[in-house]
Amino acid sequence: MASEKDLIEFNENPYNPESKGPEEIVRLFYSNNVPILPVVSKRGLLLGILTKDSVISELSDLERVGRQKIDAFIMKISRKMTLDDLLPIAGNVKEFVVINLFGEIYGKWSRLDLFAACETSGGAKDKDVSKHRDDQVLEWMIYLVLEHIPRALYAVNDKGKTVFYNSHFEDIYSDRIGKDVDTKFVEKSLSAADKNDFFYRKKDNKDMYFFNKDIKFYYEKIPLVSNDKNVGFLIFIDPYLNEHSGPAFPGIDMSSMSLTEMTESVERSLIVDSIRQSNNNISEAAKKLKINTKALSAKITKYGITL
Repeated sequence: MASEKDLIEFNENPYNPESKGPEEIVRLFYSNNVPILPVVSKRGLLLGILTKDSVISELSDLERVGRQKIDAFIMKISRKMTLDDLLPIAGNVKEFVVINLFGEIYGKWSRLDLFAACETSGGAKDKDVSKHRDDQVLEWMIYLVLEHIPRALYAVNDKGKTVFYNSHFEDIYSDRIGKDVDTKFVEKSLSAADKNDFFYRKKDNKDMYFFNKDIKFYYEKIPLVSNDKNVGFLIFIDPYLNEHSGPAFPGIDMSSMSLTEMTESVERSLIVDSIRQSNNNISEAAKKLKINTKALSAKITKYGITL
C-alpha cells in the first residue's frame, strides 16, 4: 500500500478551506471514472470510503456544505465497507484513486489493495485506525495555527520527532546555520538540556521561554493537547524576542532591564544556585561565592531569597 515519509513539509496551508472545497470531490469521481474514493491516513491506513451517491446527496444542500471545511465534509460521509459491500459497486474496477482527509490525491490502489485494506481495517485494527486519527488531530491543530500565525514554527510529537516546519523556520535556520534544515540536528538540539537555556518574562517565574544555543533563536514551547493527552509541542519562534532581546543569562529576561537591574538579577540568580548546590548551607554557599557569611546573609535579605 501507499507509504509516506514521517516528515511532512507544507509550502502553503493545506487547511485553508479556499484551497479545496467539497465540490472538488465530485470532480475526482468523474475525472478518474471511479464509483468510490478510499480515504486514508497519512500512514496509508484506510479510514473510510466515499461513494459517489453519498457525496452528491450531501452536496444537495449547498448552503450547509459551503460552511464545511473539506476534512469535516469527508469524515462526515465516509464509512467503513466490508468486502461484500464493495463487490457489487467496485468489483469490476481495477484501480482506485486514494485521497487523504483534505481531498488531495494520495496515490492509487489496485483492487486487491482495496479489498485487503477493507479486511484488515476492522477488528483488532480498529485501535490502529483510532491511533492514526489521533495523529491526524495533531496535524489539524498545526494547520489551524498556520492559518492564523504566519511566523516561524516547528512542531514535534510527544517523542520529540519532527512533524513539520514551515518556510519561515527554514529562513531562520538558513540564516543562522547556512544550510537546509537538518531535522535530526534540530530534534537533537531541541531535546538537549544543555543546548536550551530558559528565561522568565516575569519575576514570579511565569511565562517561560527558551534560547537554543545551536541555532541561536529564542522560542516558546507550547504543548499540543488532544483528549487530555499531550500529543506534541509547537516551537514558536517569536520575532520580537529575537529582534529585541538583550544579554542572555539563563532564567532571566534582560530585554527591558537597566544595567543595575541586570547586575542585581544575575547576582540573585548566582546566589540562589549556590545555596541550592550547598543544600541551604549558608557557610558553604559563601565559600563558593568567595564572600563572608555576613555579606551573603545581607544579600539574601536584600533579594528576598527564601531558604
